[in-house]
Amino acid sequence: MSPAATADGLDCAIVGGGLAGLSAALELTRTGRSVHLVEAEESLGGRARTVWHRGRPVDVGFQALFAAYPATRAFVRAAGLPKRDMRPVSGGAAFHDGTGWCRLRPGPMGLARFGALTRGDRLRLGLLGAEVAVQPADALLGGGKHGTGTEAYLRARGFTDVAIEGFFRPLFGGIMLDRTLSADAAYFRFLMSMLVRAPAVIPSDGHGMLAEWAAAAVRQAGGTVETGVRAAALEPEGDGRRLAGVRLEDGRVLRARQVVLAVAAPAARRLLEPVDPAAAERLPTDAASSATAAFALDRPLYRGRTILVNAAPRNGDGPRVDLLCQTTNVTRPGAPEGPHIVLATSVTTGGESADGLVEQVGRLIARWSPRFPWAAAAEPIGVYEHRFAQFRPRPGVRGALPGNRTAVDNLILAGDLTAHPSIEGAVSSGARAAGIVDALIP
Repeated sequence: MSPAATADGLDCAIVGGGLAGLSAALELTRTGRSVHLVEAEESLGGRARTVWHRGRPVDVGFQALFAAYPATRAFVRAAGLPKRDMRPVSGGAAFHDGTGWCRLRPGPMGLARFGALTRGDRLRLGLLGAEVAVQPADALLGGGKHGTGTEAYLRARGFTDVAIEGFFRPLFGGIMLDRTLSADAAYFRFLMSMLVRAPAVIPSDGHGMLAEWAAAAVRQAGGTVETGVRAAALEPEGDGRRLAGVRLEDGRVLRARQVVLAVAAPAARRLLEPVDPAAAERLPTDAASSATAAFALDRPLYRGRTILVNAAPRNGDGPRVDLLCQTTNVTRPGAPEGPHIVLATSVTTGGESADGLVEQVGRLIARWSPRFPWAAAAEPIGVYEHRFAQFRPRPGVRGALPGNRTAVDNLILAGDLTAHPSIEGAVSSGARAAGIVDALIP
């Protein structure tokens, strides 16, 4: 048993080593609290996890990490990541509509000049970008639009089918993992503001770098971080209004003054239901899902720090490839030798199958770049499926979430399930959980 797990010395036990749990642990150790974090998987980060292939980082699920996320910026600084390791996707996004390419440059002017739209839609897009760029993130997220879905909101602003089908659905459908554009409009406006304010970034060693550096900072500050350790149950104390700690599947009990539960909604429901069924009932159940196929290429597919967006109408059967990125263009710009890592993500929300995704990527490349020798150049690395990648924030959903506090005095929830489904939602919730814990401990 580690020193942090003794009966009388632990301020906080944290269940979950994703970005929410690590955010809470980092904040608490910075204020001098004793922390012991356990993660069921062998590696940290949750969906923001990276594996390595022939010396190159491979993210298990390509994600939009916007440099403008305020809590995430603070988290990155606290973890000690050098600014140079947050590599911008400076080339923006390139959209293929089935016949040709159109580039979307970063920033408000890039929106106003996006050539795939009508003049009226470009004007409307530029105005929307300028409008959200000046509003605080909290004001956007609580902007009174919970009752309106994204597509309905866009149509009410006058956007045509050309804009919705050629820009909003392919881009934000990939970001939100939901091509129906059913998310509440306030959440969409928040994401739109992040897109406008700064480009997306990819850490130089993949998204898993965020978790690894945060865990190293926690350990350096005296905290304990264990992987491959699953929580079996939350241990109530006395009349159940408080927890004694966390019982682990290996038989140990982490006794702590406070407990932070920072796991995905399905696991949170299993652990929370015996001690606070009302909060468990409020956890989101409508899953957004995705699958990402990873490849190593012996030659570059394309140049430039750009994400490729499939804006073509659906063509044939099989999984749709929604976003594709040669991530080594961003994380290893100018590297003369391979492998060059390509990630291709399919939004599978709604029960779509990812079967055949590897072959579908090859067919897509044959249409986009007929002369590229994909079959000879591309080595499949793996397909990473996320059945509950995040919850779907349909109108009214975010307002019904349980929040950080529970009916158990010393049990705090953390994760995007208390806020909104993004890296920023997870990190900001973890920071709030740490502030609550810190205030509750004398």
